[in-house]
Amino acid sequence: MEKQYRTDIAIINGFALLHALVALCSRLAGIQDDLMLTMLTMLLVVIICLRRGVSAKFMGVCVIAVNIFGFLLGMGWAALFRELTDYSLIVNPLSTFITTEIIGWVIYGCTAAIRRRDGFRPSDTTGFKWLLVAIVLILCARLALILLFSDLMNSQNIALNLIIDYIFSCAALVYLAANAIHIDAKARSDRERTRLAQYSYMKLKQQVNPHFLFNSLNILDCLVKDAPRETASTYIHKLAGMYRYMLRSEDETLVSLRDEMEFVSRYVDMMKLRFPEGLIVEEDIPEEALSRSVVPCSVQLLIENATKHNRISAGEPLHIRLSCEESYIIIDNNLQPKSEQSSTGLGLKYIQEQYLDLAGRGTVVIPDATDAAGVPHYIVKLPLL
Repeated sequence: MEKQYRTDIAIINGFALLHALVALCSRLAGIQDDLMLTMLTMLLVVIICLRRGVSAKFMGVCVIAVNIFGFLLGMGWAALFRELTDYSLIVNPLSTFITTEIIGWVIYGCTAAIRRRDGFRPSDTTGFKWLLVAIVLILCARLALILLFSDLMNSQNIALNLIIDYIFSCAALVYLAANAIHIDAKARSDRERTRLAQYSYMKLKQQVNPHFLFNSLNILDCLVKDAPRETASTYIHKLAGMYRYMLRSEDETLVSLRDEMEFVSRYVDMMKLRFPEGLIVEEDIPEEALSRSVVPCSVQLLIENATKHNRISAGEPLHIRLSCEESYIIIDNNLQPKSEQSSTGLGLKYIQEQYLDLAGRGTVVIPDATDAAGVPHYIVKLPLL
């Protein structure tokens, strides 16, 4: 942020100096500087607005307002300096420098206020056509003023003025048009990436739910064969309750951590029917974290992965610890992998895709952590949103 601020200061000060230099050189060459200074001012406004991520419509309003305000302010400063000094050569450069500094910081302040209200977003391209039209109209208006008051220029070469001004102005317009095309292409590319991400998410979602059902039915099969009938019946009721939660959150992109942890508790109760002595789940989550949000079923999926890929028995208990650290919920389990256990990585991939798509923040996976006793652990950190 500090680096961006320093760059913004350099841009505003650089344009102010460039304005003064153009005004001085034009004065020495005996040519008009109106269109060149107008175009430089519009470039300054557009660059600041692009860097601050405001809309093209807002840019257009700023371009028009700045031209009116800048013209009047420049005339005022010039009149004041003519009263203060007889050295006419510095009047235009000095008044132009001060005017550009004021304009630059006013626009910077306005865009900062808009950004605080709306947040940063890439500048939309729907208003760029109108922005370019506004710039062309302003240039035509300035040209008309030059021609209307050409008799006041005395010995100045009007044709030379117009050639120099319009070569510069056309170059600046090409620059603006190129930026508009580039931003439009980037916006289309971003929309396409978003569409593909949403499509990938839907495909993953269609795979994850049957994946969970398949694992649950396998567990139920084991209970039916090896456990008392009441245990299998209890498992079925808990499984039905879990599916009610999954159906309820089907259309939700985020749920509260409180709701997710209630869902996790039901899942852990269900798993303990199968592993009454070998599964140990500890929770250490502060109350304030429960109001934050997570991707639905994300914590449960990670616990499911841990029970699926590790040995669980009374002699080799699986310890899973749920805790919070800064803006993450941490799922930490000791590693005791089953032999010849293959993994599709589907659950973790689903979670990672969702967090990247929704928040632009990835999950943190530490597959080879160790505790103080040297016991290997598998740790996943999910962002709290």
